[in-house]
Amino acid sequence: MTQPTGILITFCPAETDGASPALVNRVAREVVDSLRRQQQSIEPAPATLRSGDVYQWLVTAAGAAQTLLPLVTFSAALVQLLNELKKLTAKPDSPRPTVIIINYNAEKTAVPIDSDEELLAKLLRERLPERIDPAQTGIEVQIAAPDPW
Repeated sequence: MTQPTGILITFCPAETDGASPALVNRVAREVVDSLRRQQQSIEPAPATLRSGDVYQWLVTAAGAAQTLLPLVTFSAALVQLLNELKKLTAKPDSPRPTVIIINYNAEKTAVPIDSDEELLAKLLRERLPERIDPAQTGIEVQIAAPDPW
């Protein structure tokens, strides 16, 4: 039997050269809407103390009453998110998103959006456990302002 498990996704301005709140909101809506069109279940997250647009992405983990995601499921979800962000960067006046994984040590690890191979290498270097606890892991998408013309 399978049970949905939530991954928290936060869209926010980049720490340096951050995008406006309106642009962050636009990127969040475009990415979330695109994932929903692909039959993904993404809902606004319950009230949190975080700033930015926060969503709960429900993915299915194998196993009865499973509360932990296999690393491969987490990685596949992250690659799917990266693909949506890559689509946005191809548009004119597009923002420059950077995906951040918040790992178990509360350290932020930047993940490049340009290369799935770099993503996989980075995930393997982080030595994440075979099973990911969504309560301790989230994805933060930091949005930078578009490059000036």
